[in-house]
Amino acid sequence: MPIPKVAIVGRPNVGKSSIMNWQAGKLVSVVDPTAGVTRDRVEYMMHHGDRYFDLVDTGGIGIVDSDDLSEDIERQIQFAIEEADLILFVVDGRAGLTLLDRQVSDRLRKVQVPKLVVVNKCDSIKTDLEMHEFEGIADGPLIQTSVKGNRHRQELMDKLVEMLPAAASDEAVRESKKEKNRN
Repeated sequence: MPIPKVAIVGRPNVGKSSIMNWQAGKLVSVVDPTAGVTRDRVEYMMHHGDRYFDLVDTGGIGIVDSDDLSEDIERQIQFAIEEADLILFVVDGRAGLTLLDRQVSDRLRKVQVPKLVVVNKCDSIKTDLEMHEFEGIADGPLIQTSVKGNRHRQELMDKLVEMLPAAASDEAVRESKKEKNRN
């Protein structure tokens, strides 16, 4: 069974690359306040608990690239989505729900892959109180994070691993238990 892939997607400047680096514990993706810095997919093999998976950072959906690479960026995003076993749909808790977030949501609703909505940049109690704004943005649970404030890193990783498809060894154990229960 191949290693599961977790695609990090969302509009520009919601903190996708920051989340990638935060989870990896080192600089893997370039982070810059300028929109459009991430253009290709950036993959990094992660290990948490007894699971391995590839975390895949993508460019911002809907970016208008000054170098006329928007089509190439969109192709890379689509490829990451098509390969994904889980999608982390990242939104910005400070900015609130935007029209572009809704457009990304509409695009992701057509994808039959589990999704985890990551409400990032939740640096204060104010953003905690506004989490309800993001409910229903995707067919998946919400988790709030703050890379800057180092909030809920472990919870994000635990939830992500919980949502991965069962590992081959997990499936074998379940089948063995089913067989024993039949006898």
